[in-house]
Amino acid sequence: MKLYLVVGAGLAILLSACGSSQDEAKPTTEVEAVVASSSKPANEQSAPMTVDVSQVKAIIKQRCAVCHSAKPTDDLFKVAPGNVMFDSIEQIQSNAARIRARAVDSQTMPFMNKTQMTDRERSIIGQWIKAGAPTG
Repeated sequence: MKLYLVVGAGLAILLSACGSSQDEAKPTTEVEAVVASSSKPANEQSAPMTVDVSQVKAIIKQRCAVCHSAKPTDDLFKVAPGNVMFDSIEQIQSNAARIRARAVDSQTMPFMNKTQMTDRERSIIGQWIKAGAPTG
């Protein structure tokens, strides 16, 4: 019984530490500022939304390329997992289906949401892919 309590408490701490706080009061990073400038709320995923490719690139750079790059900066991954890299818009576009499946649909990426991708950012990426993943 004590083991279950310890494991449960540990899991609760882990989940709270990795939780996706959606505090959007003040942008603190470049990608948050770009996303904040978008005009539609995240819950309007079904409504058409114009997505600037620079928004997508900024989100991918901050939230994904930390690991998925020719030179990852992540403390755990020293080589791009699965050799999947997002250093150029062409690499991002060629992996659009995979990005949609992992970051938008199942939300299993970023790994344990280590880079704290927001629902809003997932929505922007999803809309970009829905629009055909344009590069310009």
